[in-house]
Amino acid sequence: MTGSIFPHLRALIASAAAVVVAASLLVAAPAGAATAPLSGGVAAVAASQAPASSTAGVVDSSIRKTADLSKFRPGNIIADEVFFDSSTMTVSDINTFLDSKVKVCRSSYACLKSYSQHTPNRKADAYCNGYTAGYSEYASSIIYKVAQSCGINPQVLLTMLEKEQSLVTSAYPSEARFRTAMGQGCPDTAGCDPAYAGFFYQVYGAARQMKIYAEGRYFTYYAPGKTWNILYNPQASCGRGPVYIENVATSALYYYTPYQPNRAALAAGYGEGDACSAHGNRNFYQYFTDWFGSTQVPTIRLVKASNANEIYLVTGTRKYHITTSTDLQAYMAVLGWYHTSDPGRVAALTNAGTATRFVRDARDGGMYLLEPDGSKHHFTAADHVTRLGFNMAVYTSLGASLIDSFRTGAAVGTSFKAEGDDKYFRWENGTKRHIVNPYAWAQQSAADRAYVATIPAANAAAIPAGVAVLPAGMTVREYGSPDVYIAGTGAEIIHLPTWGLARDAGIRDAGVVPSGTLAKNAPVGAKFSAVVACGDVKYVVDGGGLTRVQTAPAGTTITPLPASLCSSIPKTGRAVGEAVLVKTPGADAVYLLQGNQLRHLRSQQRLQEANGNRPLYFFSWSTDTRSGFAVGAPLLADRTFVTLGSPETYFVDKGVLRHVQSSASLLRLAAPQWPTVVDLPAAYRSSYQFGTPIP
Repeated sequence: MTGSIFPHLRALIASAAAVVVAASLLVAAPAGAATAPLSGGVAAVAASQAPASSTAGVVDSSIRKTADLSKFRPGNIIADEVFFDSSTMTVSDINTFLDSKVKVCRSSYACLKSYSQHTPNRKADAYCNGYTAGYSEYASSIIYKVAQSCGINPQVLLTMLEKEQSLVTSAYPSEARFRTAMGQGCPDTAGCDPAYAGFFYQVYGAARQMKIYAEGRYFTYYAPGKTWNILYNPQASCGRGPVYIENVATSALYYYTPYQPNRAALAAGYGEGDACSAHGNRNFYQYFTDWFGSTQVPTIRLVKASNANEIYLVTGTRKYHITTSTDLQAYMAVLGWYHTSDPGRVAALTNAGTATRFVRDARDGGMYLLEPDGSKHHFTAADHVTRLGFNMAVYTSLGASLIDSFRTGAAVGTSFKAEGDDKYFRWENGTKRHIVNPYAWAQQSAADRAYVATIPAANAAAIPAGVAVLPAGMTVREYGSPDVYIAGTGAEIIHLPTWGLARDAGIRDAGVVPSGTLAKNAPVGAKFSAVVACGDVKYVVDGGGLTRVQTAPAGTTITPLPASLCSSIPKTGRAVGEAVLVKTPGADAVYLLQGNQLRHLRSQQRLQEANGNRPLYFFSWSTDTRSGFAVGAPLLADRTFVTLGSPETYFVDKGVLRHVQSSASLLRLAAPQWPTVVDLPAAYRSSYQFGTPIP
């Protein structure tokens, strides 16, 4: 049972009485506790009893040699919580595991993954719950049923099958290896007990024997809580060393294989060591660690009873109820799909409360939020926990192996969303601010966009609603409403009268938002206009931004904007003088803004007079923007003729209107062409200067 790689060890005769006594005790069963194997029902029965062959010195290549033997503790080879956890694998899990270790079986008899036999009934006793006979049961089923009956981790049974006979990884096992599969009743210093021959009897007998050892009633010489001098080898001359046995499972392993690895064995890894090296308990530690992970940390998994819908996070003998689909997704991301287990086993687990996504690291108390994508996010302060609706006293404490399985993401910040909802919010001053669309989200800081916490819907609902986060410098309107507003960085919004005005100001459309989104926003009293003021600075819309003017035209309506809006509207970076000359792309007409009117400049002379000595610049306005102003009296070209709502005809002379009093004068002034007279409204009369009549 040591799994020694030295063939001669099994042939050794115990020369020391202590060794003989120890070996005989390995298979001793208490009166009333021993159970002889039943006869019959075994398909692959052993024809004759042969001594167990020693384990080969070369380890199968399917074993990943990753175990760190510097962490081997002779007094705590495996924790009780791990050793006696029978729920770590299902029959399917065991099948998959065995298939992964031997791809193609080359034995003329069978490999462990394909081995089957008829199994007998066994009565329940104080150590195991009995066994129900089966027809042509595969090894995976036998291992699973024995583990459940005797309360032994099936991973432990698989490890023992490997350390004793290399049955897990061997592609060429003989029939003899199955007869002595677990080394049960096969001490290193004597032959095997025929009463335990056969795969089923080996597995059931070894598991039951472990429970007898664990009871501590009949086997006390490696009892936990004491220091024992344990041999390094069946040869007493190799010596022994003191070992403080920390737990029941480790004492059971020493009863089963009463040797500790010496320094050479530990230094050799899976190798031989020296003549005094024994390898059974070393190999048990290595195989288990390489295949299943830590011998100290209980397997953590998700479990549900076959007759119920509740799913639990199970660690060791404790279960945590998972109550929401989001919580389940988070744990499944690292633990995989849940296992369906026997209702009695699930009921027997200690109820440890609810598994939450607000967790703490059992090592240092670090606080994290788990996400369905398998990530964890650090809460850097307690108020970050409570502001998202979590209770500092209600959390799930996770051990190192589980919490380290979640990849580390960005720390919890101000952004969050409710479970089952795609709306993003920003926490600010005790309120939740709805980030209304992707445009608004794109304007948030990189830190805010690094991570969006998913919190329970009830937590999100309990946070008071604040002002919506709108896309700054863009237009929004509520569903079902005709009113369009320009949004800024704050709560203020301003009504937009025309789409063309928005384009001229460089304001894009962000579309429709849900009804009620703007309920807490504060509309500015005036409407957005072509001329605005940001503090003392005046701007005019100009083909995609705001252009600064040194002095706004006298009498023009100027809309003051709050800083939250001013900062959101793009600027052209240009500055011009007093005259605001306006032109629409694709059209030739140029207008002068005077007061709240646009006056058409009908000649280059009038244009130069309006602009003065300043560099000529035209503001680019859409037809929509121009339509927001009244049409004023045009600035007429010289040598043109007009009427002003009456029969009188006027001649434009250096910008001054002179009444032409006779037809002869009209023809003379128009020569050599026939005079063209433009009719203008009488209301324009006050806009012109009149000179002396022309007789």
